[in-house]
Amino acid sequence: MKIQSNKENLAAPQERVYDTLLRFTQLTQQPPIPQISNWSADGNGCSFTINDMVTCRFLLTEQVPCSKVCYHIDTDKNLSADAVIHIGADGTGSTVQLEAEADVPVFLQPVVKGPVERSVNMVLARIKELAERSL
Repeated sequence: MKIQSNKENLAAPQERVYDTLLRFTQLTQQPPIPQISNWSADGNGCSFTINDMVTCRFLLTEQVPCSKVCYHIDTDKNLSADAVIHIGADGTGSTVQLEAEADVPVFLQPVVKGPVERSVNMVLARIKELAERSL
């Protein structure tokens, strides 16, 4: 199942967005998102629970400076995905978009796709907030 987020325009430059995506431990120090709990992070990834229903673990798999960051995602529901966050230039700011390919059985896709897309957009909104902070 393919998931694609909204494209976010950020006032922050590509370098700052890229740095934000690599500093998982910074994210644990931010105000909580109501739907996300049990957040923990280290230098290689992070894990969290969404709506007390599914726990996700993001592991950093590839990074191209100021251009893209790739993750492998595992869940406690035996579902996995590979995600790429693309970072683009936009004048003095940047754009960010997430694409993911999830290993979800066909019969579950109609049920899972909407909530996953909303969660992905929520995560991108948080990335935008953090990257633009203190500009």
